Amino acid sequence: MTLTAYTREHHFYVAIAKHVFLHADKGIVFVSDPIRLKDAEKFDLKPLVLYGLTVPGTQIEWLTFSLLDEPRSLSGVLLEGWEKASGLRGYPDKLKINRHIANACPQLLSSLDHIGGISLEIADGKDKQFSASLRVAQQRGLELGWYNRDGHAINDVKELNDHALNIHNGHVNGRRWEWIGNNAVKEQASKWMALPFKTSNTVLSPSKLDWVSGSWLSSWETTVPQNQKMHFWRHETKPGCYWLLSGEDENIDDITDEDWDRRCALKAKILVDCWPNKPGDIAKAIGITVKQLLWFLNGQMALPETEREDLSKLLGIEASARFVDYDVIGPCVLIAEGPKKCSIAYEELSNGGDLEYSVEVLPEKGTPDPSWRYVVFSAYGRLPNIFMFQRGSKTTDQLGKKLLMNYQGERKVPASTYRDVVSTCAQCSTHPLLNRKLMTEFGERHKQYFQETGTKFYTWR
Repeated sequence: MTLTAYTREHHFYVAIAKHVFLHADKGIVFVSDPIRLKDAEKFDLKPLVLYGLTVPGTQIEWLTFSLLDEPRSLSGVLLEGWEKASGLRGYPDKLKINRHIANACPQLLSSLDHIGGISLEIADGKDKQFSASLRVAQQRGLELGWYNRDGHAINDVKELNDHALNIHNGHVNGRRWEWIGNNAVKEQASKWMALPFKTSNTVLSPSKLDWVSGSWLSSWETTVPQNQKMHFWRHETKPGCYWLLSGEDENIDDITDEDWDRRCALKAKILVDCWPNKPGDIAKAIGITVKQLLWFLNGQMALPETEREDLSKLLGIEASARFVDYDVIGPCVLIAEGPKKCSIAYEELSNGGDLEYSVEVLPEKGTPDPSWRYVVFSAYGRLPNIFMFQRGSKTTDQLGKKLLMNYQGERKVPASTYRDVVSTCAQCSTHPLLNRKLMTEFGERHKQYFQETGTKFYTWR
């Protein structure tokens, strides 16, 4: 496709943000799990409207926000994005919206007509690519809190919007699209970023409100549980922004041995479900019976403190006093036994998708393993883990379909590195106690390589 024949298309969406709210004293608060608006009121949180523009098929988007009771004009939002967000490459040829925006802002078409050359299209209800743009944007809203690592608070909506714009432009300056694992997405993004910035002699007028809000803005609430237990949290050494986390804010002094057993069992079961050895082998390695292990994992009995600690050490989980819980730290080799079990274990080991890299490794020369595919991934600041996917399984068929958060796709590595991946996985599968030991050694050998060869997911860190 030549650049002259390339159709510039943007997806435009509006919704109440799932993960970003404003508190009068705490400033911008990021909510780990979506919360209903009535429940948000109990925490004195004010909802924000998320406005966004996405370039379909490229993972390039720009977000901005307003208070729900102080909405912005849609034409003004569009004007700002097209002029300031460098990844959008200026004015599009086509703007796609949903029927809710079309009904709420009937004059949008005439506003675009003033510019000339921009067609307006209403997305079909079955348009999965368009609905995905909003779904991904909601998650990106949460990531605005993750990538605020210098410890400064975001006090109001203006600072939030400046932060969002800086991150968007950081994507472009860091040439983020070059590190996208999906080749089709990478190719589309590269073509898009090769386009010149398109300007217009006629501008939109952002001076007055041009749309009417409605219940459609919070339609996502229907799938959110009511009356969730949540608590505010802020990092002790790098205060930054406040977060609203699921669960109660518990005092570690009030936690009983039974509580620790239950929490340890929940995290242990996640790993045992994907461990490359049978539960009986794991039980034998720490000196208990398989029945004792299974009863512990299912919450039917406690383990003596020594055995519980041995199991935690074997699996790579440790007590986290800050959250009064256990953290899954790895490093380890796991087998993707089923989509749900795989994604849960991956999320735990990746700190909810806060990754330095997540790639399927392939040899630069020679043929890959005919039986297994290998995904190497690492949470920020930790040693790499490896997930083994059996070729031809139903779980493996879903590997490229958002099974793994922030998964980057295939990445070719030197044949020697690939052989080390295969060999390490084979050795880790022979005995439970070898898994973390050998993976720690593997990580020390290859951590720098994966970090320094362009596998970081976000290059502006």
